Amino acid sequence: MNLLDKLNFSWRKKLPVIQQTQAAECGLTCVGMIANYFGHKIDMITLRRRFSTSLKGATLGDVMLVSQQLGMSTRALRLDIDELHKLRMPCILHWDMNHFVVLKSVSKKKITIHDPARGRREVPLDEVSTSFTGVALELMPAATFEKKEEKESFSMFKLIGNVTGIRSAFAQVMILSVGLELFGLLAPFYTQWVMDQVLPSADNNLLTLLGTAFIVVVLLQNIISAIRSWVTTWFSSMLSVQWSANVCSHLLGLPMSWFEERHVGDIVSRFGSINTIQNTLTSRFISSVLDGVMAIVTLFVLFAYNVKLTFVVIGLLLLYIIIRWVSFRPFRQANEDQLIASARAQSQLLESIRGVQAVKLNNKQEMRVSSYANELVEATNKGVHIQRLSIGFSTLQGTISGIGRIVLIWMAALEVLDGNFTGGMLIAFSSFADQFLSRATGLINAIIEFWMLRLHGERLADIVLMDREGDMDNAVALPTHQGALAVEINNLSFRYAVTEPWVFENCTLSIHAGESVAIIGPSGQGKSTLVKLLLGLLKPEKGTIEVNGHDIRKLGMTWYRDHIGSVMQDDILFAGSIADNISFFDATYDQDKVERAAKLAQIHEDIMLMPMGYNSLVGDMGSSLSGGQMQRVLLARALYRQPDILILDEATSHLDVTRESAINSAIREMAITRIIIAHRPETIRSADRIILLNKHGVQELSHALFEQQTQ
Repeated sequence: MNLLDKLNFSWRKKLPVIQQTQAAECGLTCVGMIANYFGHKIDMITLRRRFSTSLKGATLGDVMLVSQQLGMSTRALRLDIDELHKLRMPCILHWDMNHFVVLKSVSKKKITIHDPARGRREVPLDEVSTSFTGVALELMPAATFEKKEEKESFSMFKLIGNVTGIRSAFAQVMILSVGLELFGLLAPFYTQWVMDQVLPSADNNLLTLLGTAFIVVVLLQNIISAIRSWVTTWFSSMLSVQWSANVCSHLLGLPMSWFEERHVGDIVSRFGSINTIQNTLTSRFISSVLDGVMAIVTLFVLFAYNVKLTFVVIGLLLLYIIIRWVSFRPFRQANEDQLIASARAQSQLLESIRGVQAVKLNNKQEMRVSSYANELVEATNKGVHIQRLSIGFSTLQGTISGIGRIVLIWMAALEVLDGNFTGGMLIAFSSFADQFLSRATGLINAIIEFWMLRLHGERLADIVLMDREGDMDNAVALPTHQGALAVEINNLSFRYAVTEPWVFENCTLSIHAGESVAIIGPSGQGKSTLVKLLLGLLKPEKGTIEVNGHDIRKLGMTWYRDHIGSVMQDDILFAGSIADNISFFDATYDQDKVERAAKLAQIHEDIMLMPMGYNSLVGDMGSSLSGGQMQRVLLARALYRQPDILILDEATSHLDVTRESAINSAIREMAITRIIIAHRPETIRSADRIILLNKHGVQELSHALFEQQTQ
């Protein structure tokens, strides 16, 4: 590579700003930015698929491991702030004890960082000491590093998915739009013919004919415009409903781990990108196509009038294209920053609303308001930055456009004075020039908007292009056995990420059909994780879970979950009546079955004391019920399914001993397999077997030994 090539390569290299979308992926995002800088063009979708991240975050060792797998050599350093300028940049800094950022440059008074959580930032040196922990990681391409493009490709049609009626609606709008464009081309001729044909000859009949004809043109133009607006509105509504429903279906089909790694506000923000994309496609796509076609037609008309003046018009268009091209990257970055900042503010608000009880009890209203206000100010500042860019662009464009129009009319007037133009031709040419510039700039703006749509597309792709939860359909003949099912756990090993320790390893356990097993152990030893594995919400890294001798992944999660009832620690109720929640909103639920489940869960008497009985509303997420009532309604919901396996994770922790004993007795009489996670001795004693679970495996305890340990 010669010196010129090296200079060109150095000029082309640019450190991108990539922002994290998951709560704990800052380290992965930093590595992605530096990999892109060195020429490995990779996006976050691809990075997430290649490298699973822990929900608890990443250590420096995890970041080094990912970097090395991407072909980069690493060097970890400990240094003081005044030594930052000695680092090979870009590099990664450990920040705020639980975060990573990319250091881009260092000056005498400040440093520039790319923060995965907040975007590009300039931090004064006197403030760096409050965040920088003194640990840095230098990354450089190793011999195995490859410069290549490794990004998830997607099209808007791939994001839209299966939506019916698009082609016919597009065809209708296209035909109507062509008619409007043709009528628009006729308008300038009216002024030219009146000035050049009617006025010199004082021909009243011709004036009447022209006036009448163009009145008809205007009427037809407005009728077609109204029809097109109606068709566009109908098409837009149809697309919005079908597309939103499709994305919602895909969203709810994603694995549980996907939801645990993201803030609710960010998910809602990504889902909201549908509206932005849909509005642009329905309002601009067809018009932009026609703008391109009609701009070419209008250009030929301009050339027919005057070649020299037409080149002036083309020059004005080229100036506009250059301005738009130069401003595209700042606009895109500003819009991305604003979207992420708004999602963060929305997450703060939703989190405060969901946790308002804890906020009030700890007198943290002002603190939460302050946090939300800070995020809102950040989002507002990003919006102001976009407006500032827009004002600057509009001012520059307006100035160039205004001066250009003056120059154009000036030159056209000279043509009139030279006898090459008539007055009517000057007005018509000016009108056609305005049409050409309007259509051509409209086409350019539409192209820029479609490029900008990729920003929303990338955010929506984090939902649409993610793999749905697997193993939903059965791959073997389904068991015909009805009743309690036997569960076999064979050499089960699980960890949340490759960089995390095993939650448990080589765990083996047999649960006979109809047996009641209590799984106990200290907090944090993997009991709830085991429950999620048993329910198929998590996938084991090693080992299998079998029901009646069949791997549950081959039975299919749909069939398997139809035979399971469960109550989890963090289960919720949905807005609606108690009957709705017990039947989980079955369209035609069985009232007798609902009441039978409620009686087993010891909640029937409480419900009958309520003003509307089973039609009483539960409020937002069960807010109208006590903790014990909510747990019993959740238990009734699980029992309504008449499951063959019942899994309870601290399902009676809010109940008094008497009610808990009654529920345990009722469940014990049922011919189902019961797996109970519990700490309370009363619940544990009700089980046939007691299993102690810890990081070393499982150990069966006799009831006598359990009683001895609890004394």
